Amino acid sequence: MLIDLCGLLAYITRVSLNNVDMNPQTEQSSFVLAAILAGRLYRMLETARSMNISSSNAKGISIRGGDKTAGFKPITDFISEMVKDTIAISSTINSTALNFSITAVNEKRAVSALNSFNQAKSRTQDPARAASLQNRLSLLQDKIRAYREQQCQYCKNLEVLFDDVTQRIRAARIIVTNSRTEASRAGEYQANLFSIADDLEYCSQRIADEIKICKQHLEELTRMIGRT
Repeated sequence: MLIDLCGLLAYITRVSLNNVDMNPQTEQSSFVLAAILAGRLYRMLETARSMNISSSNAKGISIRGGDKTAGFKPITDFISEMVKDTIAISSTINSTALNFSITAVNEKRAVSALNSFNQAKSRTQDPARAASLQNRLSLLQDKIRAYREQQCQYCKNLEVLFDDVTQRIRAARIIVTNSRTEASRAGEYQANLFSIADDLEYCSQRIADEIKICKQHLEELTRMIGRT
């Protein structure tokens, strides 16, 4: 599902760049940033899936180890649940980013149409045609206003979702620390569990890094909308 959304975002971006005049020296357009955001989310999702594999491996070892690894089972249960939630939230974030991108494209096209109608109105000498054009201009202005309000709401939704993932990753990193303590008591399973703890820590850090970058893109999107 996420791969399809990323591909659709890329398609939207290509089509939009072909239909909207843009100065290459200006900052990236909002729908381009949204597409970049989707790519970051895809990497985050892949890391979460890797984390889930490590957790499943740890769960298998905890079952085989019996009493020696009993303390690892609640840790793996927590990680598995956290990863499942992170994947679900990531899908919601991606869908929101897709809707943002579509809305941004629609706004750009509406602005382009508004400029064209403004030019046509300024050239016409026919009062009836001028009145007709003004009606269209008013409708377009209402659409543009609605598109921008939608984009603001999408940004707020994304901020909440990113914060949710951040809290879960913080909790996961604490659990990874606990997992090292449990691994040290696991006898002959110690080396395997330490290796899994390293994998979980690495994945947690990667997701945290991606979230940080995503938040930077989101802040830029919010600033761009605020200036429009």
